[in-house]
Amino acid sequence: MPGSNAISKESFDVQTANILREMIVTGNLEAGSRLVEAKLTEQFHVSRGTIRAALQKLHNEGLVSQVPYTGWHVIAIDAQDAWELHNLRRVLDGLAARLAAEKIDPSRAKLLKAAYQRLCQACEVGEPKEIADADFEFHKLIVSLSGHRRLQEHYKLTEQQIRVFIASCDSEFSDYQNIGHRHEALVEAILAGDADGAERLAKEHNATHGDALINSLRQMEGQT
Repeated sequence: MPGSNAISKESFDVQTANILREMIVTGNLEAGSRLVEAKLTEQFHVSRGTIRAALQKLHNEGLVSQVPYTGWHVIAIDAQDAWELHNLRRVLDGLAARLAAEKIDPSRAKLLKAAYQRLCQACEVGEPKEIADADFEFHKLIVSLSGHRRLQEHYKLTEQQIRVFIASCDSEFSDYQNIGHRHEALVEAILAGDADGAERLAKEHNATHGDALINSLRQMEGQT
């Protein structure tokens, strides 16, 4: 059984998928690496059917791919993937920020301030995984605060790929403390109910490092 000795109500395939997902997002499973069902069965002490079900869940999230005759592989984000995720994220985050600003109230403001504080605290510690997780949860909360059900459903379809993209963008920073501070203007715009400003800032605030990641990937691909 994967994980700790604590009793879990989740099925083994969900638990296994959760562990593998974290390993992929945090880079413990390298991009492009092969996932062998037999080895994973031994590692997690579960059936092969459980492993297949877990891998299928991750495939549906876009985190692993199944290549005919070679098996499962961890996704490797290339320049085209990064460009698509970057532009999709700008549109989704921009709309979410606009709607969140329009709907802001004391209870929503409290949630937003708390998420921003957690991000800043993670940046103070300087642990990349904690920063990436807090960054992702901050933006995911804004999507939730939008109150737009279909927007939330579309975000969920690619949220794990977006999570990988956020972690990759954050890795472009050498000064982790500034990652939190870069969100301050966006938070203030939403809290002020400035829908136009919130949308613009949500679209712009990741542009520099998103573009830097894309350009870096393009250069690497041009060298191969």
